[in-house]
Amino acid sequence: MATGLSRSKPLWFGVLAGPLLWFAQLNINYQWEEFLACSPANTHPGDVLGIPVKTWIVLVNSVATAGTLLALAVSIRCYRRTAVVAAGGVGVKEHRRDVAHWMALAGVANSVLFLLLIVTGFGPAIILKQCQTPL
Repeated sequence: MATGLSRSKPLWFGVLAGPLLWFAQLNINYQWEEFLACSPANTHPGDVLGIPVKTWIVLVNSVATAGTLLALAVSIRCYRRTAVVAAGGVGVKEHRRDVAHWMALAGVANSVLFLLLIVTGFGPAIILKQCQTPL
């Protein structure tokens, strides 16, 4: 493998994309519902730019899901490419390959975990009513 393998952009993308996309999804969806669509100053409650807030939330969740699935695919590819290769019946290991292999595995784990969190974000948009006010 090439030197600096653990500094590879695809490895870092696989490790960091899921958490960053989940963080962005969480904050953007909170802003849609709390401050933009359902604020008392809004003349059309539940709408942002003429589109229902639920549609915006599903759109943000879909983009985050697609990005996390891409990170999962990249991580799986990196995991396969950094696997230990047998040469002459002896397993060849290099420190950089081991670090890159571990990062790829961490990217797979992060992507799966944060994909589950992102997908659960579809639930409230589908189930709950928008802009409910307490009685």
